[in-house]
Amino acid sequence: MNPPEYNITGLDYAQRSHFRYAGPLIDVHSHITTTELNESTSGFPGGAGRAGSLAQAETQLAVARTFGIARTYTMCPPQDIPPLRERFGSLLGFNGPVHKEPDEPNDVAYRVLDQFLEQGVEIIKFWGPPRMSAAGQPVDAPWRLEVVRRARMAGVKVFMLHVSDPDAWFETAYTDILRYGTKQEHYYGLHLLLRMFPDVHWIGAHLAGDPEHPEHLEELLELYPNLYFDTSATKWQVREVSRQRDAIRRLVCKHPTRFLFGVDLLTRHTQVREHYISRYWCQRTLWESDWDGHSPIADGDYRPKPGEPPQVQLRGLGLPEEVLWQVYHDNVLRLFTRRRP
Repeated sequence: MNPPEYNITGLDYAQRSHFRYAGPLIDVHSHITTTELNESTSGFPGGAGRAGSLAQAETQLAVARTFGIARTYTMCPPQDIPPLRERFGSLLGFNGPVHKEPDEPNDVAYRVLDQFLEQGVEIIKFWGPPRMSAAGQPVDAPWRLEVVRRARMAGVKVFMLHVSDPDAWFETAYTDILRYGTKQEHYYGLHLLLRMFPDVHWIGAHLAGDPEHPEHLEELLELYPNLYFDTSATKWQVREVSRQRDAIRRLVCKHPTRFLFGVDLLTRHTQVREHYISRYWCQRTLWESDWDGHSPIADGDYRPKPGEPPQVQLRGLGLPEEVLWQVYHDNVLRLFTRRRP
């Protein structure tokens, strides 16, 4: 029998003596939703609203508390917000993912935005991976620009953007450059958004989609004072941040106010508790410890480079405590309380 994806090494996740940070954490990137038995396991999660179950949300948040998570910002459909807010109160903040299919009119996105604004979301999220650009919806698509204008007028001051994807995917799924472009080309739209809207804050999800290239991340931080990075997408970050441990550590320590803790967990109706545990454990181990060993979670995107072991290594950054306080907690608070840049 193959080991479960959430623990391929047989690790005891109760082993947490290497955690050095004792304060509260805020997870700025999650997908806690209602669930239902016959839901699809692909595509965007949630959407059952009051007809759905909150059991998985209960499980994830209970696990989160054991890892010190005091508040989680969740992306969910607008109809899921009322039951989640009623049940979990201040444990949750809400991030509205505004999306439309390529063949749908722009008004679809604007109606979704209105629904999120009615629910008082604090963040608006755009999902702009290469496969969306290939379908005619780049990160700077005109409808996205209009969503920013309307949300900004309504008082939203924080936007999250998924731009690009792992280097590994450009070597497998995105090899057709004429269709998908190069990885670097996907950042042209990011530059445009940051220049057009310097008076709001932007969160680049998953270390702005480029943990493989810390020098590029530093360039972005130096160019745009309104740009922040979250640490979400655990497998991706464990794989690539560990490879670039020293360079990423220097970057975070140089710009400690610009990084936000995030995990990117999704609630699914049949998800097991250990899956949630594995991601929180790996994230905290990566950022605050000196751990150096095999990653306990399976990673199908890992291709060993010359001299690398056959299995992903998790190499902790051991960030200083004063930096951890900012990344884990203080930066998010500042983001939502400070005035626009």
